[in-house]
Amino acid sequence: MTASRVVSLVPSATEILRFLGVEPVGISHCCENLDTGAAVLTSSIVPDGLGQGEIDRFVSAAASAGESLYRVNEALLERLRPDLVITQGVCDVCAVGAGEVERANACLSRSVPTLFLNGTRLDDLYADIASVGEAIGRDVSGEIAGLRERVGKVRAAVGGRPAPHVAVVEWLDPPFLAGHWVPDMLGAAGAVPIGPAPGVPSPRATWDEIVAARPDVLLFSFCGYSLDEALADLQGCELPEVAAMHALDAQYFCALTPKIVRGIEIMAGLLHPSLMPPPDAREAATLPSVAAHG
Repeated sequence: MTASRVVSLVPSATEILRFLGVEPVGISHCCENLDTGAAVLTSSIVPDGLGQGEIDRFVSAAASAGESLYRVNEALLERLRPDLVITQGVCDVCAVGAGEVERANACLSRSVPTLFLNGTRLDDLYADIASVGEAIGRDVSGEIAGLRERVGKVRAAVGGRPAPHVAVVEWLDPPFLAGHWVPDMLGAAGAVPIGPAPGVPSPRATWDEIVAARPDVLLFSFCGYSLDEALADLQGCELPEVAAMHALDAQYFCALTPKIVRGIEIMAGLLHPSLMPPPDAREAATLPSVAAHG
């Protein structure tokens, strides 16, 4: 039996479903709302309007108290009568995690199968797509092959060229260096990653540590932030002096979805502009030179 009424509680699952031509009947509040009639099933306890430092302190306090950052509307979930729920088990800060899903499922009148997407590497994207395809009864081998081909074209274009050392900062206050699949993305785009090893969660860092790693390029991709939001937060910030800095629209980097393939193309266009087309102005922006961080 394959699923036809699918609920996605995380943006990564929603993006994969839409990539496969399937619109979920229910989505999370973090998912792009395309006015398809999908019910919004989740909410966040993080207050609106907080700055990055305030968000970090709120999230840290909630984690210390063992409190989930997200709530699932189990009454609405019951009314939707899904035959599959998709969520993730990688990061309880980024999206609804296993504990909250189990709590919601326990309130339902019938058991609903749950698919967890737990990928942490670039290659895990293809496995996640295959898992979703199997659950909805679709052969997705063609879609996966298409994504692999695009990544292969980038690797071939930048292969053998000098590789800049690049740090991706995914949070500003305090600084976090992007982990999980982002180091793989940088490698595919012809860069030497600065920060955690591939597959490792994003660690806190200090500007002194980042400067000591001698990056050639800094990329700013704040988890959940659009390009305009990232630029607004960077306005007036004192940052290290490096050869180049770019702000990014995080939708292409912060979740393991087919969009990260576009993210690799964006990175390659910024790092190897003579070899790859530049990104669109809505995807990335070059930052002006600044004084060295004090």
